[in-house]
Amino acid sequence: MPTGGSAPDERQIDRRRLLGGIAGAAAAGLAPSFADALPGALDAATMGVKPGDGDQTRALARALTRAVREGRPLALGPGVYRAARLSLPDGATFIGAPEATRLELSEPGPLLVARGAARVALRGLALDGGNIPGEPQLGVVQFEDVAAALLDEVAVVDAGGSGIVMLRSGGVVRASRVENARHAALFALDGRGLTVTDNLIRGCRNNGVVIRRSAKGEDGSIVSRNRIEGTGALDGGLGWNGNAVNLSKASGVIVSGNAIRRSAFTAVRAHESDDVQIADNMCLDCGETALYAEFGFAGAVISGNLVDGAANGISVANFNEGGRLGAIVGNVVRNLFRRKKLDGPGDSYGQGIGVEADVAVTGNVIEGAPSFGIHAGWGPYLRDVSISGNVVRSCEVGIGVSVVDGVGAATIVGNTITGSRRGAVLGYRWTEIATPELGVGGSGGLPALTVGQNTVR
Repeated sequence: MPTGGSAPDERQIDRRRLLGGIAGAAAAGLAPSFADALPGALDAATMGVKPGDGDQTRALARALTRAVREGRPLALGPGVYRAARLSLPDGATFIGAPEATRLELSEPGPLLVARGAARVALRGLALDGGNIPGEPQLGVVQFEDVAAALLDEVAVVDAGGSGIVMLRSGGVVRASRVENARHAALFALDGRGLTVTDNLIRGCRNNGVVIRRSAKGEDGSIVSRNRIEGTGALDGGLGWNGNAVNLSKASGVIVSGNAIRRSAFTAVRAHESDDVQIADNMCLDCGETALYAEFGFAGAVISGNLVDGAANGISVANFNEGGRLGAIVGNVVRNLFRRKKLDGPGDSYGQGIGVEADVAVTGNVIEGAPSFGIHAGWGPYLRDVSISGNVVRSCEVGIGVSVVDGVGAATIVGNTITGSRRGAVLGYRWTEIATPELGVGGSGGLPALTVGQNTVR
């Protein structure tokens, strides 16, 4: 938002023109029309669309068809309108008064749907799904094979399926609000370069933003500067639900600068997704691992994030499934806790950073981990890990490293480790301690392990 002497952005100027135009018409003794402030727009009221006048699907469809034919946006004034499965033709621009123009879903199905379009734009509409039940891939707003969809200052509430669904589509979702969706706020499958930025997502009961591909491949989505709060895991499972941002088989995705609070599982989960950047996010009160790159991925950069309150902080894992290659740099991870296992008896978790293969862990600060500050490897799954320049404070074990026969190289050098209750640097065979303290004494004769120049207190 502009402050001081900053110039207003385009949306603010449009809003001022809108309000000024309506006020000017009223002052002149004319009946103010919402379209008066939108030069060239077609006023839906002139096409028989009136608030509170039963189901308006047919009337709105006629108005959209005419507006597109004439190359004009369709303006829908403040009020409540009911509709279902309203088709958005190619080239449609549908404009309402933000938070004042409200469309309610009148029966099962999408409220608004576009298929096979080059471009569709929605601005300033409030869309209410009425909690009518639907599947995860059924949205209040549904785009299928749309090259460029724009949602700007759109509110989507009470979706019985997902809020916004984009199948094989691209475009921009910005400055919008999605609340209380039964499944995801936004579900994208096989996207075409989607940008999701500056939105409020709150109280969605299975996931926040889902970016998925049918088969592993380039996606190119950007998920940035969103506020995502209170993401649930209503349908349970081992981690597919409960994530603020959930990537699956989607490569080349950037997730940055988001403020994420109270996700039942993970703030950002990247599953089988290559070349992912997870940067500068604030992740508070996560129920499981806050930041996760898992299974068959190659290339993950996790940098500059703040994690405060999680079962695990950061995990770059599943070398057994081909998961490898990453950099974990400059993160702050604190206030971790143990919890019950999801797939067996007993409890687990409580780890700051966990890595397995071809990973540099550098310049991070970890405090208050009830198991490991940093843990490298699991059984034989350890290769080419460097742990350097980190600060590890008040953890049960500062740094743990797998030392079973056949593990790859690991370097633990130049870290500051204080207040470790069980040991600063310890070697493990799975869950059992297999070495004396290594933090000061060195690698203990293990050929693949280098330990040195750590400060231990």
